[in-house]
Amino acid sequence: MYFFQQAKLQQHASRILSLSVLISLSLLFSACNSASGQSQPVVSATRPVASITLSPTPSVPTLLRPDLERGMIYPQWGPSSYGDTDTTWLQGIKDIKAQTGATWLEIPVLLEQNTIYSTSVGAGPATPSVDAFASGVRSAVAAGYHVFFIPLLGVNTPGDWSGVVQISRPYQQVWFDSYWNALKPYAEAAQENGAEQMAIGTELVWLEDNAPASLWNQLIARVQSVFKGTLTYDMNWYPSLTEAPASWLRNPALAKIGLSEYVPLEDSPGRIDPNALPALWRNRVGKLIDAFSAQVGKQIILTEIGYADTSDGLSDPYYAQSTAPSDQAEQAAAYEAALSNVFADTRIAGIFFWGWSDVGRLGIEGHQAVQVVYRWYTARG
Repeated sequence: MYFFQQAKLQQHASRILSLSVLISLSLLFSACNSASGQSQPVVSATRPVASITLSPTPSVPTLLRPDLERGMIYPQWGPSSYGDTDTTWLQGIKDIKAQTGATWLEIPVLLEQNTIYSTSVGAGPATPSVDAFASGVRSAVAAGYHVFFIPLLGVNTPGDWSGVVQISRPYQQVWFDSYWNALKPYAEAAQENGAEQMAIGTELVWLEDNAPASLWNQLIARVQSVFKGTLTYDMNWYPSLTEAPASWLRNPALAKIGLSEYVPLEDSPGRIDPNALPALWRNRVGKLIDAFSAQVGKQIILTEIGYADTSDGLSDPYYAQSTAPSDQAEQAAAYEAALSNVFADTRIAGIFFWGWSDVGRLGIEGHQAVQVVYRWYTARG
């Protein structure tokens, strides 16, 4: 376009120059004739010049919700996970970016304690080393991602999980100290290697309500002393989403509140018309999120959300070990319902799908849902 415009301008200048020469000669000839007493015809100097029309610069459509954190989760388990030798991870983060258009990557680290009453938290067989984790953060940043670090807590007794960890009041400070000592080196590595966002904890349901706010605020201050990026806390959808927020969730250092969102879209397995799912998601999930966001006065990040690729994926979305028949179409429809609502809801600041692979029936690698994610994550208005 630039060279075409230059040619037009040069053509216009040439015409002006030619016209100027013609006028000068005409005036000189008229003067000579006047001196000799002969009248001559007048030469007009009003010859029309072709106008120049410059084509406007085409506008580039704006990315829909450019502020929205478009995320995927790709968890790895073991001491060398996320490290330079974890070729599965290194290839996976390239595939995720190319196939989903994700701009954020959530990196979980699994810490462990022996029972729900233990006051000692530390590394376990599935915990990456600090060096491997740091390498993973660097690799993700180099691949063009914003990195979100999130600690998970496992309990080594069958059937138990972080949400039912119960520490009696005299030993709660001991537990929080142990938890911080286990978390601190990863928080430091996240800061030093380019992570931009971090959760202080994940799904510690019992402790949310039964540990004093002073201990939670102490933990927030400790994390903030070494990690300078955005802080959040990841609460579980049940029962936290239906209860009044704990007072410490309003701590200004927590910029946003995270949510593991696995609200069932139906009460029992059954096929639902895909066209009806967006409204159903809005009524069952979106309204709860908006109400909680208003109560706590902060935006919500869906730090975990997913739907199993099974026929019971709408009634048991989090059941990664389901043996129900495969139903990729229903999984894709659930993703469509979630994304169509999230992109329309400014109370939601981000969405992170659990996950890409290595997450049982919740994985979407090679599934129809990948196309849904890519269409939304790259959509422009």
